[in-house]
Amino acid sequence: VVTQAEPPSVLLVRVHTAEDEPRKLPDFLEKHFRSMDVTKAIGGFWHPKRNDPRQLEETFGLKYEDLPGFVGLANMAKDKGLHETSLLGIAKHLGWNVKKDKEVITSDWEADELSEAQKQYAADDVWFTLQCYLKLKDYTPPPPVLTVPKFIKLKDINPESKGVNVKVKCTRAAEPVEGAGVLKEAVCGDDTGCVTLSLRGEAAAAVCTLGSSLRVQNAHSKMVKGHIRLVIDKWAIVKTTPEPHEFEVNEKNDISATEYELVQE
Repeated sequence: VVTQAEPPSVLLVRVHTAEDEPRKLPDFLEKHFRSMDVTKAIGGFWHPKRNDPRQLEETFGLKYEDLPGFVGLANMAKDKGLHETSLLGIAKHLGWNVKKDKEVITSDWEADELSEAQKQYAADDVWFTLQCYLKLKDYTPPPPVLTVPKFIKLKDINPESKGVNVKVKCTRAAEPVEGAGVLKEAVCGDDTGCVTLSLRGEAAAAVCTLGSSLRVQNAHSKMVKGHIRLVIDKWAIVKTTPEPHEFEVNEKNDISATEYELVQE
């Protein structure tokens, strides 16, 4: 069965009925398949290694390079940033609830006479493929939802902390760590305490100057000889703030001065 949709109807075409008949598409259909001017939408990916192009070549001798104008819904969905690339997933994203009966899917599609359920299944499949194609052509992904980072206080940092966002002042500028190559450390604090930052990269170290007001995002804790270091690696951000922080740094509560012991379970 080959399905072809041209609004406002669906046409189901039986292309061969017996084993000994030549497997050839009707001339009008092959002409459409070979035409650059006719867009043909399919439900999956259109790619030479995918099933649809391979089956067209194996069954009808139509090579991928001779079939211009084919468009895969899955290709379009992926390009538009959709997570779902199946026909059902795309249709659902666009507001349609398409149902596929497994019993019909696995039924005898080479029967002399297709059942009404088979005909309806094939018609629904191609009709929603066309509707999804028309919608996807003009589909604009919604803008990403920007989340406001949640900032915490340094007193709430622990050895397991990840995704740490804090606002701090630098009380000791970045200095090289002896024997640690390019690694540098700086001390920063807020009104609840101070912590040693472990800085990986010259850009991060450059902003950690004495007295600078900083915004740290997506940092994480790392234990160094039992003491906390707040790591600024390539996944973290440390930047100066447009306005200076107004708080006074609480240097009496040094988070990195506390020694933690490994507890054996």
